[in-house]
Amino acid sequence: MIKEKERGETTEYVYNLLKEKIFEWDLSPGQKINISHLTREINISAIPLREALSRLNSENLVILEPNKGYRVSDILDTENMAKMLEARILLETHAVRNIIRLNNVSVTEEMVALTDEMFSTNTGASNKKILDFTHLDQQFHHAIMNAGGNPFLFEAYKGMHCHLHIGRFYHVKGEIDQKDAPSEHMEIIEAIRTRDVYRAEIAISSHIQDSIDRLLERTKR
Repeated sequence: MIKEKERGETTEYVYNLLKEKIFEWDLSPGQKINISHLTREINISAIPLREALSRLNSENLVILEPNKGYRVSDILDTENMAKMLEARILLETHAVRNIIRLNNVSVTEEMVALTDEMFSTNTGASNKKILDFTHLDQQFHHAIMNAGGNPFLFEAYKGMHCHLHIGRFYHVKGEIDQKDAPSEHMEIIEAIRTRDVYRAEIAISSHIQDSIDRLLERTKR
């Protein structure tokens, strides 16, 4: 009988494997997920696979449809990407204002550490490294929202799964903004460090807008 710890480790492994398949489009947007096929391919039982799928469902990477089973969620279209962008700018500019107002500028230490890791991540090595880069970017922005001091807004932000949606475009894009995004992070950090509210608001809103613009522009090529 499988031990609870072993099952948990297996579920984590399957979760990460499926997530990588989704980001690489080995499981493409809208594709129906064949549980029987995957259990044979990965050589695991259905239990950890279903547990992993349930976790991915909570992140909106897969969708459970009644009487049909799981399928990979669709990527956001340009209109919905723009709406998500608008929501992000509203939430994150509010957060940087609060960070400065509440004197939570010590969060910049964590932000610097994450940005340094982003600079050093070799995203050309593999799709796994692109996922690592995306996760670091997500942690950077989560640090901002958390330090903003409003747990309700932070939970709402996490529920948007912004970086998961954006990260799935990288398969189409074929490259990642390893230089631009971290450099823009440093401007945000410096604005917060110097307690310059206006500069911080401009830095965060410009960063979000520019990152989406770069992403959408390169997917047209």
